[in-house]
Amino acid sequence: MATTSFDKSFVVSDQTSIKQLKSDFTNPRKVSIKARNVKAENEQGIQLLKQRLSNSVHC
Repeated sequence: MATTSFDKSFVVSDQTSIKQLKSDFTNPRKVSIKARNVKAENEQGIQLLKQRLSNSVHC
């Protein structure tokens, strides 16, 4: 993720672009986030890691 902010002025003079920007601002996209069970995923990841490492040769 970005850790800096965007702080730059710019001018849009094209009428088509202005209309598109206004439309985009008034009708934002809806973002849906899938519900996840992080604890179950972590448990599964640990089990898979143990399974992979159990087949490795110990020095």
